[in-house]
Amino acid sequence: MLKCVLKDVNGKERSMPQLLSLQVDVDEGVPADALYALFPYTPTAELSEITLYDGDEPLFIGVVDEQEHICSSKGTYLKVNARSLAAHLLDNEALPCEYDHPTLSLMYERYAKPFGITLGTDCDEVFFGEQRVTKGTSCWKAMKNFCNACYLTAPRISSVGVLYPKGIEHSGVTVFGEDGVRYTQLREVKKRCEEISAVHVKASNGGTYSLPIKNASARERGVRRERYLNAVLTESPMKCADAMIKNGDAKSYAVYLRCEGCLLGTEGDRAVIDDALLSEENDLYISAVHYRMKGDGAYSNITLKRRIS
Repeated sequence: MLKCVLKDVNGKERSMPQLLSLQVDVDEGVPADALYALFPYTPTAELSEITLYDGDEPLFIGVVDEQEHICSSKGTYLKVNARSLAAHLLDNEALPCEYDHPTLSLMYERYAKPFGITLGTDCDEVFFGEQRVTKGTSCWKAMKNFCNACYLTAPRISSVGVLYPKGIEHSGVTVFGEDGVRYTQLREVKKRCEEISAVHVKASNGGTYSLPIKNASARERGVRRERYLNAVLTESPMKCADAMIKNGDAKSYAVYLRCEGCLLGTEGDRAVIDDALLSEENDLYISAVHYRMKGDGAYSNITLKRRIS
């Protein structure tokens, strides 16, 4: 049973008795998750926070961006728009500074911990280089730049405020099909236009783009999309070539499902689909969950992507 608890600027919490409609968007490609809720009107002070629960388990912890008191011929309502705790990093500017060999723990302490976000790993990697935080850089961009440089991937802050520096993570497995979560619609999409067949790298100031990093799988299937990378530049090291190919491979395949009910909290799960009509894709994960609930029912739109090692 889903329920929402609202917190006002005075610290008072109110458990809302009824949800008239609910929309929650969780997507690894968007820094902050979003929630839109509609309740029967209840007098409240100015709202600051909202938590969505499934029973006693929190599914979404966020900051209230907007609240509306709506009066119409159909009734009187309270509407709340909120974003997850990652919104704090997007909304706050980082202090301009320079780092020499920054660590994950240092970046977390500076840019995420002050906003009540916890760290989802015990590791404390070091980026062996310099990082500059310029005027106008958000806390999110500062954190993202570090993770891109250190792990070649963007970080992910979960709906309940946990920072995963290597991107979306979850240890669970969700099975779709006859023996698992039933779906009413399935779309399998292959995008050859996203794959990169080769990256030509310039490795020295006096050299040319003579070092090819090839994507054998794409080339064997006739894909011809090539790029050039100047690895002499500090912001474009050699390992960016592998990242460009990896990102293209990740974007080139997706499965979209519509399932009845609420699947919030499954993002990052390994996904298994029991459907003989589907291509053989053994390493899928849940990349996005878009939940919709109105008076006539509820469903979740699910995006599955390939996990590229």
